[in-house]
This record gives sequence, structure tokens and C-alpha cells, in this order.
Amino acid sequence: MKDKISIIIVNWNTKTYTSRCIKSIHQNCSLSFEIIVIDNNSQDSSYSYLKKQFPKIKLIKNPKNFGYAKANNQGLKIAKHELVLILNPDTQIQKNTIENLLIFFNKNNNIGAVVPLLLNPDKTIQYFYHRKLPTMAYLFASLIYNYTPYKNFPASKKLFLLDLDFKKDTQIEQAAGVSILTSKSVVNKIGGLFDTNLPIFLNDVDFSKRLQNKKLRIFLIPKSTIIHSKSSSTGKLDPYTLRQESLLSHIYYFKKNHNLIVYLVIKLSIITTLIILLTLSKLKITNTYLQTPIKNRKESVKKQFVNLIAVIKEKRNHPGVIVDSKF
Repeated sequence: MKDKISIIIVNWNTKTYTSRCIKSIHQNCSLSFEIIVIDNNSQDSSYSYLKKQFPKIKLIKNPKNFGYAKANNQGLKIAKHELVLILNPDTQIQKNTIENLLIFFNKNNNIGAVVPLLLNPDKTIQYFYHRKLPTMAYLFASLIYNYTPYKNFPASKKLFLLDLDFKKDTQIEQAAGVSILTSKSVVNKIGGLFDTNLPIFLNDVDFSKRLQNKKLRIFLIPKSTIIHSKSSSTGKLDPYTLRQESLLSHIYYFKKNHNLIVYLVIKLSIITTLIILLTLSKLKITNTYLQTPIKNRKESVKKQFVNLIAVIKEKRNHPGVIVDSKF
């Protein structure tokens, strides 16, 4: 039925956020819905807590942390409705958030996904999550924005959609995985929901790219808003593990979705950057590593070298908690 929806939430040590998210759905959604929570082997008693608080949800506990991508795919397999909402636990649904997404999705043709306007807790627009799809030029524009004082670089502003005020329904290239409404038929058409080779980062980007390849459009609906608290799960991981995941995911994405030359240029650029950072760290010239403060230089140099080897080999070697996600 088109007025029914399955809502999938992946939980990893975020029981307080997830509980608040589920409560916001019950308070603000008038549709017929089911809530599916996939718990990635949380160590904060999330499973028992959520089971007691919300006995009617579908709650699955994984024996290990399989990553965000695989857990969402698990949720999709047991979803009973055609329409599906992928939702981060650190979000709060507002009045008619889901209804407005569903109305647009059902009324328009060639729609692959619709997304809400993301808001910070103070209700200001949350930029940077919805953006252009990655290209070699945009990747360097991102580096300029994030690692230099120059914030008005035209390509950077274009990449992050910083000149848009989102006053009207807007077609965008990339749907942020924070909240995505799509359908099972769309997912089947593009070959699946999320690529498990991208367990944390860029799974939503790859999803968006596959929609584009099938000429299916993505729209942001500003009447639909969600408050997003940012990084409730990823903030619990070691920052060097996160950097490795991000670097490997970018290499994999470009290898999968671009030609050989672009992939090689991206990989060589990343390797060169890591070698420079490693050298500067050893010489005590820099106090940060990819925006991570260096607190223990000896330990930082060791972890940087581990990440460099991982990038060269394109193989995860960090002591993280994500399993069964390999190149």
C-alpha cells in the first residue's frame, strides 16, 4: 500500500538517540508504519533497553558489527512494505516529515529517492550532507574547503550546495544517508540498496550514483524537515580508523564508478598526501592528521603508517569493530 511505510534504523551504542528518534516518529507520523531496528552488537545494553521501551518494533541483534550498509540491507530484507525510509538514529522526525516525502514520491515520475531538509538542533539548515556526486575536481574542491582557510572557492560552494536556500523542492545529485525515502522496486532496479564494500562512508553516494545511472531523480523536499545531531555512532570510533575507512571508501568508489585514469590519479594523490603528512608529523612540523589533533606523536606516526599501507594495498588493517566488509 502506498500509504504504508517501513522505517529502518541502524543502532550501534546509541540507545538514547534511537529511543528519541522512535518517539519522534510515533509523535509526528500519521501513516501506517513499521519500525525495524538493526542493532550492530551494541555494548551499551541497547538491545534490552529498546526491546523493553518499544516492544512492538522489529528488533534484530547482530552478533558482530557488520557496518551501516549491511545492517540497512538486513532491514530491507524483512521490511513488509513497498516504501522504505532509511533513517539515522540521531534524528528527530518533525510534523509531516514522512508524509511530505511520501506525497512527492508518489505523485512524480522517475523518482528514485526523496530526502528531507536537514536541520541543526538550533533549526538552522545543515549543509554539507546533501551535495554533488564526487568527481576528481570536486574531491580537490572539498580538500580546499576542508584543509585551507579559503571558504569561498566557487567549486567548493557548488559541491556543497552552499548557495542554495532550499525554499522549494530541489533536484539534487546525492541523497545523504541520514534520511532517504525510496521503494523496494527502485532498489531492485539499481541492483540493491547499499554496497557492503562501503560499510560506513559513501554507501549513500554510491546509491545515488546508481540512481543517476538509471536516470532516476533525487529530490530534496524543504517542507519535510528532520533535526540531525551528527555523528552519534561514528564519533565513538577511533579517528584514525575513521580516516582509513574514509580513504579506502573513496578509492573504492572511484575505482567502481570512474575510469582507470581517474581512479589511479585519486589513489596516487591520496598516497602522496599521506606520505607528506607522515613526514611532517615525524619532523614535528604539523600537529594534526586529516583534522585529527596529534596528542601522542609516536602513536600517531604508527597509525598513520598503518593507514598508508592500507591505502596502498586497498585492504583494511585497522583494529576497528566492523567485520565482513572487504574490498
